Amino acid sequence: MRDDFDYDDDFSQDYDDEDDDDFGMTFEEDVYLMIREKLRDTIQEFKGKYPDLKKLESAVSSFKVNAKNTDDSKFYPLAAKLLSEHIKPLTADSEEIQEIYDNMQADIARFKNQRAHGHEGDFYLTD
Repeated sequence: MRDDFDYDDDFSQDYDDEDDDDFGMTFEEDVYLMIREKLRDTIQEFKGKYPDLKKLESAVSSFKVNAKNTDDSKFYPLAAKLLSEHIKPLTADSEEIQEIYDNMQADIARFKNQRAHGHEGDFYLTD
């Protein structure tokens, strides 16, 4: 039995709250959610300037994945690949959608190589 137990000393550690957002998330889920967030934020930021992004917004909002009984390590890479294939036909409509698609591919590559840099930045378009 431990006689020197001091609640204040033993449990007063200061934990970094930044990592709490990722708690319980697999690498694959984290990458997929990052891709979706960058895609959404890019569309919201630039759709007023580039009207073709409204088509992309519609395509992304209608995207659904149905892959029952699939674990995270397979589901999220599959979902990212299917999302990519879903928006690929729109790349012919504008240079901006092509740039978004190309930059998204850099993040998708991280599923195969976790050390890959992915796309640097918060948006898939440069202004």
